[in-house]
Amino acid sequence: MKIFKIILLAVVTTCLTFSCSSDDDSSSSSSSIIGTWKWAASSEDGVNDPLTECDLLDTITFSDSMATYVSNDSETGSAPCTAESSTFSYTIDGSTLTAVEETETYTTEIETLNSTTLILKDEDTFDGVTTVYLDTYTRQ
Repeated sequence: MKIFKIILLAVVTTCLTFSCSSDDDSSSSSSSIIGTWKWAASSEDGVNDPLTECDLLDTITFSDSMATYVSNDSETGSAPCTAESSTFSYTIDGSTLTAVEETETYTTEIETLNSTTLILKDEDTFDGVTTVYLDTYTRQ
């Protein structure tokens, strides 16, 4: 579970570097992402990846150029959950979200961004096999 959280943090941070495509009907990408988003769903290669009670408390809060990710974890995945936060800068260029935390830079794609839903897409290739991760957030 700890490895999953680390991968998730990398995916989320990467996802924070992407935004909506220019053909999206919502307002400009950088202003429409501003706010607090709560993790609602996750999938790997189109297969639902169930979230724990603690995972469902995770949030990302975007301001103009900074974001804070709050991750909740426990030994069992259920309450009581322990929250840890990290703050990073981010930029959006087209549908690419780039996040910088200290010396690490992550990129991800914004699959969907509208007034209620943010879906971040990340692809990881290992040993020639590409896995697609989708993380869905709802605006709070």
